[in-house]
Amino acid sequence: MSDPGSVQVRCAISCFVLALAACSADMRAVVQEAGSHAAPSSGSSPRAAAGANAAAPAPDGAASVLPRLAQAAAGRGGTMPSTGTSVTSPAVNAAGSGAVAMAAAGGGAGAPAVDAGSGGKASAAGGGAAPPASEPGIACVGKSLPAIADYAAVGPFAPHIETNTGPGGSYTMFRPNELGADGFVHPPATWGNGVTTTPDQYTALLSTVASHGFVVIASNSTAVTAEELKTGLDWLLMQNDAAGVFQGKLAVKCAAAIGYSMGGGAAVGAASHPNVIATVALHGLQGPAAQLSGPLLLITSTNDGFVTKSGFVQPTYDGSSKVPTIMATLNVPGATADFAGHLIPLGDAGEERAPLIAWLRLFVYGDQAAKPWFYGADCKLCKEPWTDIQRKNGEWN
Repeated sequence: MSDPGSVQVRCAISCFVLALAACSADMRAVVQEAGSHAAPSSGSSPRAAAGANAAAPAPDGAASVLPRLAQAAAGRGGTMPSTGTSVTSPAVNAAGSGAVAMAAAGGGAGAPAVDAGSGGKASAAGGGAAPPASEPGIACVGKSLPAIADYAAVGPFAPHIETNTGPGGSYTMFRPNELGADGFVHPPATWGNGVTTTPDQYTALLSTVASHGFVVIASNSTAVTAEELKTGLDWLLMQNDAAGVFQGKLAVKCAAAIGYSMGGGAAVGAASHPNVIATVALHGLQGPAAQLSGPLLLITSTNDGFVTKSGFVQPTYDGSSKVPTIMATLNVPGATADFAGHLIPLGDAGEERAPLIAWLRLFVYGDQAAKPWFYGADCKLCKEPWTDIQRKNGEWN
């Protein structure tokens, strides 16, 4: 990058990394707060690699400016409505480029038709007992989604954003604009932000998740914990029994936990919640994967030199002993492993969006068309632009 704005972004990132180098001890506490049992050693920490050991937190200025500059550098992200508003969200276009197109005015997509090719056996509407994690052909929700060819594309529901909602008004919600049409029940999902960021840095990604029928509750915290993800999810689940727009419209036993960076580790921690049946962590801090009861997808990249694969993601994978687990690595040829490589999930999550959506549709909706992403020797995550796929605790062939 050579234009003035890009130079400013790189300078801000460099300053932020140097500031974070002063808090390797603080990182250990953060990792444990996000749900990890064992913090990475200083030799594997990207902060420690920067060469400092004091326990001072990063300056507020660096923490506040980074997300906005990083979002601008990524060239994607979308904007949030002003405080206290509720609007129909922009949706990622079908090409998956990250450009946004306004959803139809009024937004109601109606309930997706049941598609025999995309679903499996279905439990009762509203979510009965969660299906066995090793059986991705069983749908948890009562109705399936229409089949799709591009899992990076927007789904059948027009997305909608609500701010200042949830416990204490400290959450943001991404959900289908129309809920419960023709008896459709919506799976809940809880989201964790990366450190220093808020849900508006992920508008395109979370709107896409919502367009596939999920009701996503996202903590506004810039240092999110597993407990905050669980608190948001518990609040959302209670709305199914309370008078209001969600009453009787949530598949309460079919929840998902998703997150990025610090929020990725928190999502793994929150996935011990008994209602969570599928988890996705993007470039996540180490989390307590042994506690999960539903399938886990871990995504990282070859150019992430900040939350490194060896220091954080691999230990989470290694700790998963019971549930089907995949660790997928996006290959970015020729790129230096640095902090910029950690920013892929900001905005629309780029090439990491499609496997995230495919995982959720497979293990929550029983979408059989998503299986080629993960199963077989020639799976989509088994070849370029992906590398070094690791799979365990399942019959992946």
